[in-house]
Amino acid sequence: MHPYTVTQVNDHTWQIAEVYHLPAALPMYLIVGTERAALIDTGMGLGNLRATTAEITSVPVSVYNTHAHIDHAAGNNEFESVFMHPDEIAGARAGFPIDRRLEFIELKTMYDAEAEELLKFAREHILEYHTEYPIGSVADGEKIDLGGVTLEAIHVPGHTRGSMVYVNRADKSAFCGDAVNPRSSIGMFPGSPTVQTYRDALERFLSLTEDVERFYVGHRLYAFSREDVKDVLRCAEEIVAGEQGEPYPMIVSRNEPIWGRIHWYNGKRITFRPENVK
Repeated sequence: MHPYTVTQVNDHTWQIAEVYHLPAALPMYLIVGTERAALIDTGMGLGNLRATTAEITSVPVSVYNTHAHIDHAAGNNEFESVFMHPDEIAGARAGFPIDRRLEFIELKTMYDAEAEELLKFAREHILEYHTEYPIGSVADGEKIDLGGVTLEAIHVPGHTRGSMVYVNRADKSAFCGDAVNPRSSIGMFPGSPTVQTYRDALERFLSLTEDVERFYVGHRLYAFSREDVKDVLRCAEEIVAGEQGEPYPMIVSRNEPIWGRIHWYNGKRITFRPENVK
């Protein structure tokens, strides 16, 4: 089997999605210029990602992580050139052990009719994650010139402290990772930004991207509209204003779930801990 689906979005953009995570999916994006390409996130490190990008382009590929979580950065060391916000580097250096990643994949495929095939592939092809590869930093407002294609990095802290969105203004597109997500988790982990921090960051992000029409979000294969992003902002606003939400167990391992609260607005949701709202 092939661990990825590949869909061409336009002349210089491809969506690469890990099949184990369907239908929620883990989309990565390869944006190709005449001189080099930017790969936004690297998924779980299932192997063949570098070979998959080589089937699309022959120019050098640099990784630009939206953040350094296990499902977005575990394939980083297939590549020689990796960049992320400075606040994410410690997470990438901490590592993503194979047993944790296989557990994560098992949880994500528990209701999948093809789970056994997917798990067999993952067990046979998942890569060791070596923590000492070179990592460069990318700053808020930085322009990334790929040759005829330019991305702009915008810092949107919330899901993590260093969450970054990459914007292609010429295409009116933004590649968001989990900085914008229909099912966001904000302030669920120790040291995470508060919901209020996220609300402020998302408000700023929208003000900086008035020309953007398509927001490619984390864990979905489709793009959000501007109104969808405003729904996420409204959800955060209501939590900061006092909405308590309902109890919610976030399952990230076979150990005890991480308990928080969940609040919905127009089909978008945010999970949070009450002590991390303000």
